[in-house]
Amino acid sequence: MVLASDGALVPEESNEPLPPLAPGVNPLTGLPVDADTLRHRPILVRYGNDTPARPPYGLAAADVIFEELAEGGFVTRITGAYLTTLPDTVGPIRSARPAVIDMLQQLDASLVYGGASNGTQGLLNRQPYPLYSHVGNGANLFYRMAGRPSPHNLFIHLPDLRQRMVTDQQDYPVKLGGWAFSPTAPAGTPVTHIHIPYPGEAPVDYTYSAASGAYLRNVQGAPHMDGLYRKQLAPANVVVLYLEHKNSNIVEDSLGNVAILVNWFGTGRAQVFRDGFMIDATWQRNAAHQLTRLKDVNGNDIPLKPGRTWIEIVPTNYEVTVK
Repeated sequence: MVLASDGALVPEESNEPLPPLAPGVNPLTGLPVDADTLRHRPILVRYGNDTPARPPYGLAAADVIFEELAEGGFVTRITGAYLTTLPDTVGPIRSARPAVIDMLQQLDASLVYGGASNGTQGLLNRQPYPLYSHVGNGANLFYRMAGRPSPHNLFIHLPDLRQRMVTDQQDYPVKLGGWAFSPTAPAGTPVTHIHIPYPGEAPVDYTYSAASGAYLRNVQGAPHMDGLYRKQLAPANVVVLYLEHKNSNIVEDSLGNVAILVNWFGTGRAQVFRDGFMIDATWQRNAAHQLTRLKDVNGNDIPLKPGRTWIEIVPTNYEVTVK
């Protein structure tokens, strides 16, 4: 048994068979990848998503992106998972929150972050994953980008971080599995627009582009651009997970706002968007070291489109609107 982010004890491994994955395929994207890439460990990077934090740099290269509510109810935090490509310029890097523990467990990854409150750092220290922050291990790897206001100017060169992981003997192949992929979309409801009512500075819209086969992401009504690649963020898949949210007793800021805990174990409602269709789904996660499964009404794994996936974590009472 291992500790979840909300303090619950959960199984490490599941006995349920995982969807098969062909050799030479990235288990996070379903795309062909060279064998050397699969000999590395994923890296999670925590991004700020306040208005002054935009645009992010290097996020378009992440294989999987998670977005979750931050304390205070006015902004979200974003976590990019990198395996295939390591951009030279990544940031702005911000602090960790408890939900990142569930991401670390699913990907057996290392974590790059700006720091953490005492309570969140205590939770991270009880986990077996390599941690790199500008106030801890790996502090010399971080730098401040000129022309950006603090704290939205903390960056890192991911290739340097990978080399540090090698030096620390923390870079090795890990077991990843749980998602199915197919170029053919399953039956679903035609949907070309998704609105996620994140509060304050973070409301999100996705518009499906038939020309690119991807979902163009807008935040606060404007295209969400990547400052490094100078293009709009546009995943092949958007997955919405409805998770139970509750306040913790971990104080995260000077205003006294407390960290949000999510219950990411068991089952719950989900929606999968790909190829201009919405598939109603059930998410399932019965063990720590397992990617969140996505099941249809018959209990079959819903295949994602090969490519990058954006996972939106929302409270169970959220009303995501589509058209």
